[in-house]
Amino acid sequence: MKPSILDLLHRHAEKSPGTVAMSVGTPTGWESVTWAQLCDAASAVARRARGLPAGAGPVVLVVDNSIACVTVLLGLAIASREVLLVESANSYLADEQSAVLRAAPSCVVGPEGLATSVSTRLTYLSFGELTAGPSRAPAPGEGGSMIHQLTSGSTGEPRIVRHSVDNMVRGGHIYREVHGLTDADSVFVTVPLAHSFGLIGGLAAALVSGARLLTLNRFNLRVLVAGLHDGATVMLSTPLGYELIAAASSPARQENSLRLALSSGGPLSERVAATASHRLGVRIHQVYGSTETGLVACAYDRAEPWPDGSVGRFAPGVEWRMADDDATTQDGAGRLLVRTSTMFDGYLDSAAPDACSGFYDTGDLVRVDERGHVFVVARKNTFVNVGGRKVNPRRIERLIAEHREVAEIAVYGAGSEGDEQEIHAAVVLTGSTGVAELLRFCRSRLMPYEVPHRVHVVSELPRTALGKVSVPRLIQERA
Repeated sequence: MKPSILDLLHRHAEKSPGTVAMSVGTPTGWESVTWAQLCDAASAVARRARGLPAGAGPVVLVVDNSIACVTVLLGLAIASREVLLVESANSYLADEQSAVLRAAPSCVVGPEGLATSVSTRLTYLSFGELTAGPSRAPAPGEGGSMIHQLTSGSTGEPRIVRHSVDNMVRGGHIYREVHGLTDADSVFVTVPLAHSFGLIGGLAAALVSGARLLTLNRFNLRVLVAGLHDGATVMLSTPLGYELIAAASSPARQENSLRLALSSGGPLSERVAATASHRLGVRIHQVYGSTETGLVACAYDRAEPWPDGSVGRFAPGVEWRMADDDATTQDGAGRLLVRTSTMFDGYLDSAAPDACSGFYDTGDLVRVDERGHVFVVARKNTFVNVGGRKVNPRRIERLIAEHREVAEIAVYGAGSEGDEQEIHAAVVLTGSTGVAELLRFCRSRLMPYEVPHRVHVVSELPRTALGKVSVPRLIQERA
């Protein structure tokens, strides 16, 4: 039987009480907590969690990668409270139609000063209200708690994926097994812990292995470089993160302790991978998975080079097959179905996962060669990848369409310089509204990374014979 989160915390606190468990980098310096401190603080949060509102919906946790945030997350999991993770830079908490508010949260817990950006019908508590001072209440027993995560919402509004805390811990064990993580490692997570890559590959993997967890309160290149010089041995980042490292660092190799670098959140171009690998002194390995399934495939350190374009081999515990209702392409690619040991428990609005005889339909076009190397030919996702953040065009369309003089709108992703994407919006306007006013409206409703980079005013939207907006034509006409 796998140890629980509380078991793991107690184990590390007893073995290495004064060893640093977590460090977070901010523009003003680094803050740290030991295993003994983290264990005591998370246990105290678990006791206080009894006093949280007992609504039917989950506790929404605003994740800012801070020590207080991780402490609250672990405490809520120990207390068997259902938790819905949202990253701190989000506009869901004020959007009455968002999946988050439709989940009828019992309360919201987050950083100080965020309450004014949350719907007035929600109870807001700061991290400090759960972490300040000791608690004498009896410690609760750890049961079958759930962690909810938002999908990218590639085909519509984001959905809320239900995972057991056991899944989270199991996923950490898989990362430890694949990459040989130990308590001598320092895992540097430069992505939000609200997402599966950071939560499982970072927090859970560090918790299982006893490794030190390093995080960034917000992405800052100077602090990131400082973290590399502070003993990080494993790094998790996005293609944009590696592109910034490649562009900002001097041509010479940077002195650091890295032995492993992992990338997720989008395809990593060969150009960025080669340049960043040279600067960091380690090869960057790609990770392929989803919120619903956890880790599906990954590359890892081995003597033989990985084939160009490969995301590695299937992870331990993954069963796979190609959908038999689709003809494969000439190069043998087909629609991938998988069954993993970290499969989700369904969506919050439905009891069972979308599955074909127990297999999850990824919707992705994938090729597997005779040696088991996995190549992702095309992703089903239609989201726009802005610096590793998955922006849902349909949701942006809905919010902008609430402007009184927007008659029609289509939001889509278009390539920009380098390998990143930009958000474009094609709009049919009425009245005297111009682009500047529309952008002001967007900034009042959206996070900065969600605001369209370019707005194209058109007389009508191009459509297909079935009446759907033709994004390829929009891209071609605006190129």
